[in-house]
Order: sequence, then structure tokens, then C-alpha cells
Amino acid sequence: MSNTKDDGWQRTSPLATIFYLGRIYQAIAKNAVQSLAPLVAFLFASEGNLMGRIALGATLFFLVTIVGAILRYLFFRYRITDDSVLIREGVLKKTQLDIKFDRVQAINTQQSIIFRAFGLVTIMLDTAGSKKQEGHIPAVKMALANTLKERIRQTTQVKSSLDGALHKGDGGEIHVDAPRQLLFLRAADMVRIGLSSNRALIFLVFLGPIIEQFDNRIEEEIGASIVEGIGDGSIVAALDTAQPGIDIGTGSVVMIVLGVLLILVATSIIGAFLRYHRFRLVTDNNVLRSTGGLLTRHEHSINLAKIQTVVASQNVMLRLFQHFRLRVNQASSDRTRSSKSFIIPVCEPDQLPVLCREFFGEEFLDAVLDPGAEQFLPIARHYFRSRVLLTGVLPAVLVTAIMANLAGFFALLFLLWIPLNACIIWRLYKCYGVLLARDGIALRRGFLGYRVTAFLHRKVQRISLTQTVPQRRKGLATLRFYLASGTVKIPYVEFEKACELRDHVLYRIESSQKAWH
Repeated sequence: MSNTKDDGWQRTSPLATIFYLGRIYQAIAKNAVQSLAPLVAFLFASEGNLMGRIALGATLFFLVTIVGAILRYLFFRYRITDDSVLIREGVLKKTQLDIKFDRVQAINTQQSIIFRAFGLVTIMLDTAGSKKQEGHIPAVKMALANTLKERIRQTTQVKSSLDGALHKGDGGEIHVDAPRQLLFLRAADMVRIGLSSNRALIFLVFLGPIIEQFDNRIEEEIGASIVEGIGDGSIVAALDTAQPGIDIGTGSVVMIVLGVLLILVATSIIGAFLRYHRFRLVTDNNVLRSTGGLLTRHEHSINLAKIQTVVASQNVMLRLFQHFRLRVNQASSDRTRSSKSFIIPVCEPDQLPVLCREFFGEEFLDAVLDPGAEQFLPIARHYFRSRVLLTGVLPAVLVTAIMANLAGFFALLFLLWIPLNACIIWRLYKCYGVLLARDGIALRRGFLGYRVTAFLHRKVQRISLTQTVPQRRKGLATLRFYLASGTVKIPYVEFEKACELRDHVLYRIESSQKAWH
């Protein structure tokens, strides 16, 4: 379902219009105020029936977006050469992308229900250094996606083989392994993902206005009941008349809160099924690939050689379930780096060593992602003392002195912040842990939950060693490791050990024969 011109440029299926329509609506949703403000101003500035104007505005809105999607499809072309993918797009502003195979970190696919009925997918090319997927080829046959994946994989394997041959002096033979399944998620895992999701909490913002509206109604009804009771000539009668309204109001608020919480839980679980239904993780010739989704099937992949950091996290709910969430980060120039992350939504503790071995191979055999492991060493205890003084004692004493003239004896209540702050800092200190190995580092931190970040020494691009005045007095320092996926900080390390670790990492970087990316 694609047309080929004589010069090799191809057009995708007309169903690509649906893809572009979705992209337009996503852009409008992200910038709703700027995008819809002119339309809203038109509706309220025009004369006539309001419902008629709304219908007219909605019709114009959908017509404009549909025409825009059709134009974007008509002006889209792609071409696959021996070593790259070329993409031309743009209606008024023309752009052409030249994506070399060896720059591609991952080739992902997405298949909606409509595309699935016609055997079509959207190809998403993820390249090093870009903030998001750099190129999209919508509505093409699955066979083309598989062929492109194979060509890119062969290019990567040949390049890796040649690099190995140059360093080892051998023939650099390519060994192809059969795909192996590492993880498969079932319905119970969808429930765990939904219950442990933080995104569901965003719906709590609707709880306040709803309760406020009911509270106003309850106050009006209670006030009317009291007035009616006073009209009968008795305060007791007024209170007796108002009591059913108070009981009904209290019950209504409780029911609202419970109802909203149930909606949150149900929405989050449904979202987990939509995104991760039948989630499957496989390893295929140095590539991790995941597939999942109920209505829209998502396929994501990452080349193991492109991994920068691996993060294993546990929030409160995942700790209760004794499960973990993994995020594998690639090189990215984006600050948030969310679009450059390969997500494993949930896994069991006994699966962590297997996955860790896949991520780091033979290089980092000592790597540990379980925060409860005994291999983690604590940071210097001075972290606790300095933080309590800086964030607890000094602010509390300063505020107490300022408020003494205004609040008098009650100003001493601000000193309660000192023990409360000390408890918080002590918990943070106990969660900190460092694992130092020959080829990599793992850092553990947290408060109510845990997060373990692991990386190889050779992936580090830059190291900084800093000392504050209190740290200098105590012979301590803070190490920062700058990677292509972000920065990892290890605070309050003994100065001599920090220098040794810095020199060791720099040596491992310089002596490594493998690329950092």
C-alpha cells in the first residue's frame, strides 16, 4: 500500500492521514491555550445562537485538522538506500532527514487497531543525541518494518564485528543467537502496574472542586433546615431538623471520596491493560525488544551496546508487592530523557539478576540492582550531621528568633522542625548506598521507596570532584559522573577514596576498546 516513484521516493498508505491527525491533536493538547484561544475568542465574539456557534466552531476545527493531516500525508516521502533512511516532509517548511543506519539506536513500531486490520505499522527511528524519535514512517507494511530492522541489525553487527577484529586481530565472525524470552507479564501484573502508577494521582485535582460544590449545597440545606426549626420556636428543634442534613452531607462526602478513589484505581488499571497487555520482553542478538498493548500494539527495542544507565525503582506500592520497575536509559540531549528510556514496567526480585546480566554482560558481573543487597556500602555519617545543621537547626532557630516578638512562647513550636528534619535526613542517609566494582558503579538512594542506578565506567564522559568548606574540614568530597543520559552524584565520600575512584574510572575509560555510546 505504498507508491514508488521513478527516483526511488515512496509514498505511504493513505491511512497515514490517521497518524498525522493524531499527531495534530496531540500537539493541540500540549498547547491547548495557545491552540484553542483564537477559536474560543471567535465563538464568544460572534453574534447569534451560542450552540450554533459552538457547532460551527467544532466543524471548522475538525475540517482544518483533517485538511492539515491530508496535506502532511501528501507531502510525505521516504526512501531507503544502502546505508540510510531518507525522509522528506513538510507543507510550507520543507525538511529532509538523512538517518544513517549506524546512528540508529533503536527501531520501534506502533500498530493501532485500524492499522492492524490492514497489516500496517508506524516505524519510529530512534537515533543517538536526539531529544525524541527522530524519524517516523507511518502506515507501511509490516514486512518493510521487519526488513528495515534486519538491515539495521546487520549493519550494527558488521560494525561491531569489524571493531572486534581490529582490536583482537581475528576474523571477527558474527555469531547469531536465537531470540530468548526474558519476561512475560500476566493480568495480575497489570493490576500491580495500575496500583503502583503515580500518574493516576493527577485525577485527585478534581476531588477538591467536587467536594466544594457538595459542601456548598450541604451548607445551604442545613441553613434552610435551621431556619425552619427556629421558625417553630425552638433551637433544639432547629438542631434536630438540621441533623439529617448533616448526616447526609457527611455520608455524601465520604461516598464522593471513595468513589473518586475507586475511579482512580480502575482508570489506572485499565490504562495498564491498554499499554502493557501481554507485555513480552525478548533478547535478540544484542537487542532487547518489548511488545505489548491491548488496542494499540507497541514495540520498542534498544541495542545493549547503547545502554548508558539502568535504574531499578520501588515506590511504596511496589515495595508492598515486592516488585521492581526498570528504566534503561540511552544517550539523549533531552533533559527529561523520558523519550529515550526503555521501560520494563514490573518484574520480580529473582528476575533482577537475569536482567542485570543481559544489560551489562560479562563486563559488570558484580552489578546489583536489588536495594536490599549487602554489597552496598554507606556514605560518610557526616552527611547526616551536616544536613541536619543546614536544613534543620539553622532554619528553625532563625524562624523562632524572628517570630518570638510576634508569637511569644508559641514561637518555640518552630523548634519541632529540628527533630522532624532529623528523622527525614536519617532516613535519607540510611537509604544511600554505593557499590564500587572494577568495571562499574551502582548507587542506591530513596526515602519511602528506593532507586538504584548502575552504569559502566567506560560510559562516563566526564568526572568532577568538589568539596564544600565543611567537607574539606572533614576530608570528604562529592563525586559527579556525567554520562550521555544524565548525571549521577555520590555525596560525602572520603577524599582519598574519591580521588582513587576518579583515577580508576578515568583509567578504565582510556583503556577501554569499546565505544561509550
